[in-house]
Amino acid sequence: MLKRKHNIIEGSRLNLIIGLIMLLGITFSCTESKPSQKLIDKELMINVPESELYLRVRGNPNKPVIINLHGGPGGYSGIDIKLMGPALEDKFLVAYLDQRGCGKSLACSDTTYLNVEQYIQDLDIVIDSLINRYNRKQVNLMGSSWGGMYGFLYMLSHQEKIISYACIDGKVNSDYQNHSLIDYETNIANELLQTEISETKEKELKLIVNELNRIKTSNFEHFHTDVNWMKHEVPPKLGFNAYFADTSKIISFNDVLQDTALMKLMKYNEEEYVKVGEKAEIVNRAFRNNPDYNNINIEKELARIKTPTVVIQGEHDFVVGIGHAELIYNALTGLSTANKELFIIPETGHCPAIEAPELLSEILVDFFQTFNK
Repeated sequence: MLKRKHNIIEGSRLNLIIGLIMLLGITFSCTESKPSQKLIDKELMINVPESELYLRVRGNPNKPVIINLHGGPGGYSGIDIKLMGPALEDKFLVAYLDQRGCGKSLACSDTTYLNVEQYIQDLDIVIDSLINRYNRKQVNLMGSSWGGMYGFLYMLSHQEKIISYACIDGKVNSDYQNHSLIDYETNIANELLQTEISETKEKELKLIVNELNRIKTSNFEHFHTDVNWMKHEVPPKLGFNAYFADTSKIISFNDVLQDTALMKLMKYNEEEYVKVGEKAEIVNRAFRNNPDYNNINIEKELARIKTPTVVIQGEHDFVVGIGHAELIYNALTGLSTANKELFIIPETGHCPAIEAPELLSEILVDFFQTFNK
């Protein structure tokens, strides 16, 4: 049973195949709702330096604009259209952005453009384009996982353009994120080493501990391989899943390919969809093998945020580290309790949109309507 207290709901391998990447975006209940007004559905290509970004704009053109920032780096927005639409599109105009090199945006062969500074510039161009196209003064943002940090990074430079922001299982302190998972796995492995186990299992666990210690003392310079190992290969050997509390909710690459209605809605054929994964690998490797990205910490800078913000996290989110949402909430010292909220969703992992879609959509609709009156 959920309990609300001080704005908290208490309960207590970024695998670059499409099935998991898509789970890093924001997703919602598929329950159909009757639109209150005529909805639009437009595909746009936005010119940015040395590239073009894909933007799918759907929903009520007479309502406030929300820009969706998918996860990754290297995710895509396509599946969000089906799962998000019924919850938001009759109440808002939702812009689903495929970030540079991702999804239906142009592939990025020059990886010097795959960095935080360029992504912030890209988003600013997209926001200005939407403001001009739909005659708005400001827009709203929501971001999940990497998108959660992306939104904060953008607002630290341009928050005057943002009405309100929803951060879903995002991060702001990479040191907290990286060491949370390393320490959690090390502790489990050491506990198991104290039990009666086979010689083979003992050897495996000692190898895990040694590798985790090596990674912990590194500067996370070439983190792409290490982080995938930590998030995808190690957890099953230790008896947990870093992303999901309920692993039956995981959606595979083949699940999407076999859903012809979903593929049609996303406007992908099989060949195009496979390329999304190839693009994701390039983008994620470029970011993850950059020590600047792997060591980002903007926790103290959040005091500058004046934009109303809701912070949401699954109770069992080991990807960003349990407690990261509370860390973010507490760091938003420039916001009164009337302008910030914290929700911890029980029995849920890094993807509450998959494991608790109705509750997540309820939180977001209520939040955005409150600050867009």
